[in-house]
Parts: sequence; structure tokens; C-alpha cells
Amino acid sequence: MPARELGIALVVVLGHQACGAVAAAVQVEAGHGELPGPLRYLAGQIRPAVNRSLAGDACVDAAVTANVRLVASRLAAEHELAARIAAGKLAVVGARYELASQRVHRIH
Repeated sequence: MPARELGIALVVVLGHQACGAVAAAVQVEAGHGELPGPLRYLAGQIRPAVNRSLAGDACVDAAVTANVRLVASRLAAEHELAARIAAGKLAVVGARYELASQRVHRIH
């Protein structure tokens, strides 16, 4: 695994405001069309982060943050990464880039 081989101490999962991939996943989840092959796979990975009780931009916004948390937790659960995290040799953190302000905020 590259994190161990390269001595990487930090993995940042970075989502961004108004993400097109997340917006596409939200649209598909709402029943508005289908995506071609590779994008269908990507939307399927994002799908668990979509809050069906929200709509429009609020849904996309919440899904971006939820997807960052989901991906960070999936990475942290990987066997080799989990061992490095437990040993204090690696941290996996989530963050979100806001296009309007050009700022990055950590997601807890």
C-alpha cells in the first residue's frame, strides 16, 4: 500500500461545493435519468450519501459533506490503513472546499 511504502502520515478526503458528480448522483437517486457506464459506477458509490428528505441544492450540499465522511470512514476501515491509524502513524481526515470563499473547512 502506497501510504506505508511512502511513509504518508495524512490522507485528506476533499469534497467541494457544487460537485457535479454528487449532483448527478442526486439526480439519479431522485429518478431523473440514468448515467452512462463509468458515471453510473461513480454515482453508485456516492448514492449512500444522498439524503432523500432534502431536494435541490440543499440535497447536493448535504451529500457532498456526507460523501466525504463516507469515503474517509471507508478508507480508515481498510485493514492496512486502520493498523497505521491505530499505531498513530496515519490520520485520515475529511475536508470540504467552498468555491465561493475559496476556503477549505475540515469535516468532523
